[in-house]
This record gives sequence, C-alpha cells and structure tokens, in this order.
Amino acid sequence: MELRHLHIFITATTFIASTLIAQAPSTPPTTPNTVRQTMPTIPVPGPVAPKAPRTAPQSAVTGSPAAEAFTALSSVMQRRGGMDAAIRAQVTTVATALDTELANASLATDQRGKLLALRAQCATWLNDEPAMDAAYGALLELLPANQVVRVRWAQRCTDAARWQKAVDLLYGKTWEPAIAVDAQICVAEALMGIGKFNDAQGALNTAPPVPIRTGAQQARINGLSSRIQVLYGEFTKESMAQGRDVAKDDLAVVEILTTKGPITLKLFEREAPNTVAHFIEHVDLGTYTGTKFHRPQRGWGVQGGDPQSKEGADVSTSPVGTGSGGWLTVDECTREDRRGHFTGSIALAKRSASEKGAAPLTCGSQFYIVFGPAEYLNGGFTVFGSVVDGLDAARMLTSEDSILQVNVLRRNEHEYKATRLPDTQPALYDHPHAWGMKTDATPAKSGANTGALLPAVR
Repeated sequence: MELRHLHIFITATTFIASTLIAQAPSTPPTTPNTVRQTMPTIPVPGPVAPKAPRTAPQSAVTGSPAAEAFTALSSVMQRRGGMDAAIRAQVTTVATALDTELANASLATDQRGKLLALRAQCATWLNDEPAMDAAYGALLELLPANQVVRVRWAQRCTDAARWQKAVDLLYGKTWEPAIAVDAQICVAEALMGIGKFNDAQGALNTAPPVPIRTGAQQARINGLSSRIQVLYGEFTKESMAQGRDVAKDDLAVVEILTTKGPITLKLFEREAPNTVAHFIEHVDLGTYTGTKFHRPQRGWGVQGGDPQSKEGADVSTSPVGTGSGGWLTVDECTREDRRGHFTGSIALAKRSASEKGAAPLTCGSQFYIVFGPAEYLNGGFTVFGSVVDGLDAARMLTSEDSILQVNVLRRNEHEYKATRLPDTQPALYDHPHAWGMKTDATPAKSGANTGALLPAVR
C-alpha cells in the first residue's frame, strides 16, 4: 500500500471518529493572501532548543486497549510508508481485538461508533470488503443521520472499484453543505464506473459552488469533467460496437476458472482478430493453466498470464513478470475501429519503452483486466475483449490467486493463428500503470497514445 493511500485512510478514519455524534458547522475556506511581499532580513540564528522527546500518539477512544493498539500501529505504518506481512498480521490482531470490544453490549454509543470506525479502517487495510461493509453498516445504523459515515463508506467502495455499491449509498440523497461536494464527487466517479457519463457530469454540476468548494475539490471536479468528455465520445463508439456484437452474435467466448471463481469473457474478433487468435492459441496450448495473478492493483485492475509465475518455474534468469509465453505479437491498438478501456475490458500488457510509455510490439501472453474506465490507455494497448460475468471475482484476486483452467466455450469455424514475433530481449511487463503511477513520462499531445500516462487526478 502506498504512503499517500495510508495517509488518506488514516486521515479519513480520524475524521469519522471525530464527527460521529454531531457534525460541526463548516466554515467556508478563506482565500490566501497572494500579495507579493518583500523578503525580510534573515536574523542571526539563536541557540537551538533540545528536541522534545517523542510523545505517544493519542488514542481516539479513552480506555480502549484495541484503540490504543490501532493508534500505535497507524503511526508505525505512516513512518514505514507501507504494509508488509508482519504489519498485516498486526492489523489482523488489532481487528480481532476491536471485534472483542465491540461484542460488549454495554458500550456507550459514542465509544461504539468510534470503535466501529477503527474496525472499518482495519478492514480497508486488509481488503476485507465484507468486514468493511459490516462495520460501516453497523455505524450507519447506530448514527443514521451522520452523512460523513455514508460518504466515507462510499469513498472506500470507489477505491475498490465497487461502483454500484457506491451509487446505491449516495444517489438521490440530499446533503448538508459541509459534505455535499465530497458526496457529489464520489457519486460522479461511481457513475463513471458503470458507464453513466451524463449522470456523472450532472452530479458534478450540482456540487455546491465556491466558497464551499476547496481548491483541491475544484481541481478534482475539473479533472473528472475532462475525463467525462473524453469517455463520453469513446463510449458513443463503444455503444455502436456493442450493438454490432449483439446483432451478429458471433463473438468467441472464453471462461477463466480462478481460485476466486469463474470469469467469462467475450472476445472482439472484428476489431482485434490477431490478438484474439494470439490469446486463444495460448489457451489451447495450456499457457495460462497454473499461472498467478502476479500484479493486482486494488481498485484499478489485475494482471496475469505469465508462465514464469507457475509453481516450479525457473525464475533465476527470468523472474515473475518477465515471461511472454515464448513469442510476441503485433499491436492492433491503433486501428480506426479499436475498442476502448471501460469497466471489465481485457487487454495485453506491454513492456516499458527505454524513454517513455509502453514499448510497441512487446505483447506476449500477459493480459490485464481493468475495473473502471481507463481512457488514457486507449491507442497504446490492444483491448481484445470484455468481462461479461465474474467481474466481482476478478476484483478480489490477489497475487496468491491463480488460474485453474481456461476453456473456450465458443469459437468460430476458422483457424486461430496469430502473427508471431521472436522474443529476443525478455524484460518486465510493467505496463500499464494506474492513475498516478510512474507519471514522469509526458503523454503524446496528438495522435495515438503511446501508453504514457496523464497526470494523476486523485
């Protein structure tokens, strides 16, 4: 987990815990003084006072050993900037301790609410969505009028690409000014995830204006509005392509059986015939059986299909993440009729170019599934299909999960034979990236996307 995510999660938890009983009225942000000032004379440094000893962080719940353990662990995680196996084990221990204290029926309402907020955060850290829903659900039942709780729950759902759940929590509600902007931003993002782009823009348009909006909120709204404009145009073309798919009813269908459940795909033979043939060749050869989903990115997507991730594979010279399945194939991402990246799209991964973006002609066996719109990858990566069933199972995949078997449920009566290129320089398949990851490369201003990323918008 990245440091910025930890900071957001911990800040949100503290915010919820401090607003459980009553939401304090908000004060509109003031505009900072931007008048240029003369630089003052630099004074001579005085003696430096000795540094005060580090004080223990204050627990959100007085007299709660579980809350004290949570606070101490949060401080450790912030200093380390991530969560390893040892920290994960400690989070699990704290979660169990919180459950024990919450089982006490005599807890005061405010204390129970604060403990539930901490329990929800532990569940978020552990990617335990049922436990997170249970904690937030109990918290909302305890304090049904607290709008902060509802919005924070929905935000955690969008972080995990649970778009419909977030829509169900927020859509059609009336918000107090203090939380209205965050609520409308969250519901807009969730609506984008389920392909409701006009409704998403409408949600942004109804967010309270300045001075209630902060500068950061305005920047977020601007970024989402820009994405919506691009996505709406892409979705118009996608809708036409989907109409042709339904009318012709001739798409190949593949089922991936995973340790989290089956994932069913329809493959776009019209727009990506070579890539579909390439994928089915690997299916027929058994390339994918036993491979792991070695590169999960929570809330964004998951990557798998590397033979080097199989049990017993020789990774001494070619580690997990570098395998191509034996050969490469040509790109089809610059075709005029190419399909776009929407929720559930599947595409072939690529290696990084030496200068920026993704390297062309590096498509091997590795593929990725995105859990939300990813228009910034269009033109750089070949989308060759979409998930029609099992997206929830795909979202739950971790690096410990694997493919048990892949079956072609339906194929057309022609040979599936793709163009093969030699793989002479094996390297890591570290593209694509989610928003905000490896954004030092500058995206192309015109023409096809090279696979470089746009600046982060979150």
